[in-house]
Amino acid sequence: MSAMSAKRSAGSRIVLVLVREIGQRLRSKAFLVSTALLVIVVLAGGVANRLLSGDDAEPVDVAVIGDAPAGLDAAIRSTRDLLDVELRLRLLPDAGEAALESALRDGTVDAVVVVEGSGSDRTGTIVTVEEAATEIVTALDLAWRSASAGEAAAAAGLTEAETLAILQPAPLETNTLEPPDDDRDDDPLALLVGMVVAVVLFLSISFYGSAVLTGVVEEKSTGVIEVLLAYLRPHQLLIGKVLGIATVALLQFVATVVAGVASLAISGQQVPAEVWFALPTALGWFLGGFLFYTTLFALAGSFVSRQEDAQGASAPVTVVMTVAYFLVFTIGTDPSSPATRVLSVLPPFSPMLMPLRIATGSASVLEIVLAAVALAAGIYGMLRLTGAVYGRTLLHRGSRLSWRAAVSMVRRP
Repeated sequence: MSAMSAKRSAGSRIVLVLVREIGQRLRSKAFLVSTALLVIVVLAGGVANRLLSGDDAEPVDVAVIGDAPAGLDAAIRSTRDLLDVELRLRLLPDAGEAALESALRDGTVDAVVVVEGSGSDRTGTIVTVEEAATEIVTALDLAWRSASAGEAAAAAGLTEAETLAILQPAPLETNTLEPPDDDRDDDPLALLVGMVVAVVLFLSISFYGSAVLTGVVEEKSTGVIEVLLAYLRPHQLLIGKVLGIATVALLQFVATVVAGVASLAISGQQVPAEVWFALPTALGWFLGGFLFYTTLFALAGSFVSRQEDAQGASAPVTVVMTVAYFLVFTIGTDPSSPATRVLSVLPPFSPMLMPLRIATGSASVLEIVLAAVALAAGIYGMLRLTGAVYGRTLLHRGSRLSWRAAVSMVRRP
């Protein structure tokens, strides 16, 4: 068996560990339940926003009775572009007073414009069952004035172009002496998406990082580690374990991102273009952050031989990760601030801060590239350092090693 193992390449040995870890995690009920909960919560957010936003308000059915101004129908239809109120015209076969009241009370129409007189003596009245909403009255009044003015202009002999020049003059332009900052930074939806990505990353690292930590300690305490090291080198075991669990975590995160895209579509909100770019790129930041922190959790697990000491050994990693998480909700609310820009490039903080800055459109291409390169370099350096320490501490027995003592073991011959 050992001879066959010796012939295997280092890559194939890492793959064996990776497949083992993936199989164990995918069969776990905790994985299935947590993934389902994340997807349900994200989808529920979109549904709730759709229900509470009021964007799906039903069109207002309006009937016009009498000698209405020419073009009133077209003016009513155009009010949606101006006031975001959709008025829908309905024809009533009977214009009698009893029929009008019946149509209003049974919901056939929501409002009736009753026109009396003709020409310059024409007047109109809006009739509703209860007091009409201000936006409905404003829309109908605007349509009435526009149609009446157009009819008067035509009667005065003005051409269609001259009439349009009167009724639709060029709008006012705006200018300021001090242009405001990029409005995208303050977009609540963009900020929310960035924060949700940070929350999911934090929860995933906390859950799977703890799984790595306790798994390493369990292998040490049960003696399994000696068996594994008979066929694998320490760095191969470390890389295979971290990549295997990272794959499972990434699958869960992909499911959450897909649910997030569906949730945004369901919500009916106007989604900034930066958000659609930030969501797929968040997969890379998620994977980078996961590898960075989970590697350290695995290293912390090699410092102890008992589960009781595991949390103490991983405390420094947990503190740094928690600080990065809380920065999202403090300085992250101002994505363009100098502090956010600097910290979002540093490896311990970039996985949580950079997706938020990308979503809000506040991160430049140079900053994104610098953060990605720094994170990749940090992961490589962390794997090299951790691999060297891991091989010395895996077989350690007895009291918990401190981080300083563990790192100093690498310098010993």
